[in-house]
Amino acid sequence: MIDHLLRQSKRYKSVHLAAGTLISFDDQQIHAQWNESPLAQTTLTIRRVPAQQQCMVCFEKYQPARVEVSCPQCGSVGAKIIAGEEFYFESIEEENA
Repeated sequence: MIDHLLRQSKRYKSVHLAAGTLISFDDQQIHAQWNESPLAQTTLTIRRVPAQQQCMVCFEKYQPARVEVSCPQCGSVGAKIIAGEEFYFESIEEENA
């Protein structure tokens, strides 16, 4: 993501990311990598998207306490991940020239 922004040859005032709770990076790791980049002076905000799964047996939607859990409705272990794996730019504010 940093490389993508640097290729744009623009200056940024702030960058807002959406990051799902199921991705393997925590906020400290993201901020540490950001602060070691040429974009360190740009404000970075991270919005965490909570995990949501849907049972493939009874179709109940729920927020799992862990990555792999059984359905709280029927006890089945087969689930589809609906949210929580996101990692994208939500908004980017450029500096005025």
